[in-house]
Amino acid sequence: LEALAQHTPHLANGVDEVYVTLRQSLRMQQRRQLKVSISIRLLSICLSLDLAQAIPLFSGFGSFWGGTAAKGPGQQAQQAQQSGNLVAGQASEQAPPPGPPAANLNESPVNPACPCDGLQVPAAADAARVASDSKASADGGDLCHVSKLILRQDHGGNSGLGLSLTDATATYGAGILSEEQRQRVSLADVATTPFMCLDDRVREPVLATPGGDLGEFILGLASYLQERDATGDGRPTQELVDTMLLKYLQNTPVNRPMIFCTDDRAISHLENELPAENLDLTAPPANALHAGLLEKLTEPENQGDSHIRLMLKQPEWYELKDYLVPMVIKAFFSQLWSQNQDTSDPFYGQSKLQLRLLSGRSDPQAFFEVSSGDLCHNSGLAPMLKPRDGRHSILISHLDAVSQRREELAAFFARVSSATPRKMSKDMLHQRLDRHGWLALETTGSHMVSGLPFFTLAYH
Repeated sequence: LEALAQHTPHLANGVDEVYVTLRQSLRMQQRRQLKVSISIRLLSICLSLDLAQAIPLFSGFGSFWGGTAAKGPGQQAQQAQQSGNLVAGQASEQAPPPGPPAANLNESPVNPACPCDGLQVPAAADAARVASDSKASADGGDLCHVSKLILRQDHGGNSGLGLSLTDATATYGAGILSEEQRQRVSLADVATTPFMCLDDRVREPVLATPGGDLGEFILGLASYLQERDATGDGRPTQELVDTMLLKYLQNTPVNRPMIFCTDDRAISHLENELPAENLDLTAPPANALHAGLLEKLTEPENQGDSHIRLMLKQPEWYELKDYLVPMVIKAFFSQLWSQNQDTSDPFYGQSKLQLRLLSGRSDPQAFFEVSSGDLCHNSGLAPMLKPRDGRHSILISHLDAVSQRREELAAFFARVSSATPRKMSKDMLHQRLDRHGWLALETTGSHMVSGLPFFTLAYH
């Protein structure tokens, strides 16, 4: 591919796209071989053609991989997996920090009144259904369990930096798992388990995605507003963002919290700015609020989650308006404080929103992309690992599992849109969320894991 790009400069952009897509396809567990074989055949044909003949073929090749042309079932399956694996390519090529993306995901004009008032999204029922399906599967003898791991190193670290393939295999396994290796992984019901932030300082088994569940909500809200009006001429009110977050939380499983990460460095920086001592961000004193605490929380240096901090610094890299992430942060903390201090709050005493304080310095040794076999995935279950377990410190991402959470978000915003003139399809929103999530992981990952080894772990 690189030789073809050098020989025919006009095809360089097309080759880059094909290169990324082939990396993704080679990491999927099923429905790959046919597309890979066809891709290789198409590239071989391109090499035998002159430029005038090759360009139209590459155009058709882009459609084959899920461009603007009509998509068949195989293409839809590929597009559904699009949210993964570019981090490896980005890190291995040591790309510079990405510039503003070329695509346009603008915000939409919205009415002061929230269209989600009175909304009833059966997310809790969906969660119960998934759990029931999993139990039924087990009762029927098709129990989802972990006994084998397919571990692959997509690229090594720079100059031996980070975790080696030998150490990864010895610790996590490759092939049939030993009892000790099997104990390192646990299965979680995706519908009822929160997604944590992408951070190697987390010490319990987790499902993880950049920004956790709040990061996914930001992408969901951005996608909804973009579909409302692609011109981006309007701006949502803080009241609307507050209401959207509250309604979403009310339509999620009761026992599933939304967890937001920060760290001791960010808290210390915030205390120096206010000034304040022994600041409790879960229930801050009145003097801290009067000193502008809520506004200061939207400053990048006062955030301990690397993904949220990067979105605040460079929202254009994530195809976001600069006001959206601060608005969602304000909505989260306002609801957190109300939950903990206002007896009339619908979540009072429930810990629906949680703030997780991480300690120490982030020092990851590798990046793990974790997935499961079809039996577990179709049952709504996903494997959890500890990012930091005393021996290793790992950044973990669950690209397959988080797509299920995005489906929930897509259903919520589709129901919101049903009360507006601009109706939206759940499937369309889900596809947009997967693409936006892939961009977010690529962008944040290129800053967090550049130079580190990248592994894919598929549990069966």
